[in-house]
Amino acid sequence: MNSTKRTVKLRVRCRSRTPLFRTPLVTALRAAAAGALGLAALALTASPATAEGVRNTEGVMRIAAPAHPVRTGQTVRVSGDGRAGDDAARYLRACVEQRTGARGTWQTVTCGAPVASEAAARVEARVRARRSGTLQLRGVLYGLDAARDPRPDRLGGSPVRTLRVR
Repeated sequence: MNSTKRTVKLRVRCRSRTPLFRTPLVTALRAAAAGALGLAALALTASPATAEGVRNTEGVMRIAAPAHPVRTGQTVRVSGDGRAGDDAARYLRACVEQRTGARGTWQTVTCGAPVASEAAARVEARVRARRSGTLQLRGVLYGLDAARDPRPDRLGGSPVRTLRVR
């Protein structure tokens, strides 16, 4: 008898393969993206929130307010300063305005003292967050012809700073 052995190869699935999302390259890219996102979040929380001034033809205003959410009833400190061009006005006054929500009317919180146009106009305000939702703040720079001018001209403003109120 002639015995010939026949071998049959069976396909066997390899279970030791790693899935695509476990490859070293993808894992490294995920870790890098997570690290970059973490650094960006850390940088935003570490720096004070400053709304840099919008340059108009005649004036620049900027305000600084906290970047973190505030509680209802909490008082928030807002400071601002502004400068104007040489021929804008004889006197300058910086003011802080607020509104609740995105569609309310702007209300003046407080204004700084009028200063000569060569100096920077400054304002310090304390704003109380009365309702939950959003509180919007902005700085406004006014030009005056006299120190007690009843009708000042708006020279410039700052971007709107939005605070979340819990």
